Amino acid sequence: MRKAVSPVIATLLLILIAVAAAVLVYVWVTGYAASITGTGTPELRERIKIEAVSYDGEILKVYIRNIGDTKVTIDAIYVTHATNGSSVTVATNLSEDISPGDVLEKDLTDVSLDPGETYIIKAVTENGVEAAVSFSYSE
Repeated sequence: MRKAVSPVIATLLLILIAVAAAVLVYVWVTGYAASITGTGTPELRERIKIEAVSYDGEILKVYIRNIGDTKVTIDAIYVTHATNGSSVTVATNLSEDISPGDVLEKDLTDVSLDPGETYIIKAVTENGVEAAVSFSYSE
């Protein structure tokens, strides 16, 4: 005597497989369509990186690279002490655009940094994407 899968179980398995395949196709198509049309939330497409920081005693230069695939607008740069978190300087409402692959050189004037101290420099876009780097100043 042979045992077989009941018709009810077989039907349920076929329905489950069809639904799973439909979900996979839907996810693939929507992701592909978003990449083709360039749609999607800007926060997920923006990527920035602080490439370098230099300080000459008066001017703090911050170099920010757009490593994403969409234009970004730098809104603010914050400089804080790494040890206690106190603010050294804040530059807001900058509205500096950076095209994909380009580097923005931003000069912050009248900045007073103490030798031997470590600072955190953070750049923020209009959409809230952040990049931060630690910087130690030595004369």
